[in-house]
Amino acid sequence: MTDPTPAKEKNMELNQLKAFVTVAHQGNLTQASERLFLSQPAVSAQIKAIENELGTPLFVRNSNGMTLTRAGEIFLPEAESLLQHKHRLEHFAKTLAANHTEEIRLGLIHPVDSAKVTRLTALISQREPKTRLHIQYGMSGEIADRIQEHKLHGGFFLGTSKQMGIRSIFLENIHYSLICPKAERDAIRQGIPKSLENHIWIEMSGAASSNRHLQQFWRANRLAPKRQILCDYPQTIIDLVADGLGIAMVPESKAAAAINAGRPVAVIEEYRQTLPLHFIHADEYAQNPGLQLLKQCIGTVWQMLDNGYAGPSESETETE
Repeated sequence: MTDPTPAKEKNMELNQLKAFVTVAHQGNLTQASERLFLSQPAVSAQIKAIENELGTPLFVRNSNGMTLTRAGEIFLPEAESLLQHKHRLEHFAKTLAANHTEEIRLGLIHPVDSAKVTRLTALISQREPKTRLHIQYGMSGEIADRIQEHKLHGGFFLGTSKQMGIRSIFLENIHYSLICPKAERDAIRQGIPKSLENHIWIEMSGAASSNRHLQQFWRANRLAPKRQILCDYPQTIIDLVADGLGIAMVPESKAAAAINAGRPVAVIEEYRQTLPLHFIHADEYAQNPGLQLLKQCIGTVWQMLDNGYAGPSESETETE
């Protein structure tokens, strides 16, 4: 006798799409599993289920990780679009609640001009008085991680983000100055560049983009500092230099502020760095109303306070 029960239809689940997109962005099963808070076998099973559903491999497994096949490259933007729609639908559902309050979560790093942060905060409050702005401080690497984990709508990033699924908007160049104890400036300048190796360098940890760029600065100038102090609090870095404990590369504006305040620090004019400041956000949040408001206000503030910036436009690009 024929079983009248129809065969169970296979359905591609959103969790499987999320797993596929995360692996595609990370290029590594281990890192993707950590992002998803799942075991590697669980993520592998979700990828396999999608491949079986589509009838084609989406990844090539190799020693370097997971690389998209041609089919995977074609499927990725469609999967990302579906997740964007899911996020938009979830957001819309939340707005139906009578007590709903829109929240914007913004990641902030210390090189951003405080005057611009103040103006940005005021502008958001002015345009959407009922919106609650939650500003979280961190270093560039931490901000990027929180954005990928969807803990932030967007944030500021020093340097260039190369993570897939992250969109990046250039804002301005941040100029860095090399500062030293004021009493030691002349002696250091007479012996540069070798004299720089004999001093302790005070730097931020690896989560800060400035750390990576400082390493590049050392290589470019053939410097091999013998001792370093890691410090993730910007003001303490200046305090340590003022107390004669070392030298440091800090934002030009903060160096000038310290000197104007009478702190015993000096700038070594021969050495400077210029690092690009970007605003970054997850592609999945692209149509989020809170993010759109944030981008509009950032564009207005940077255009108002920096005539060299034209605001977010079609030049917005997705990082590779």
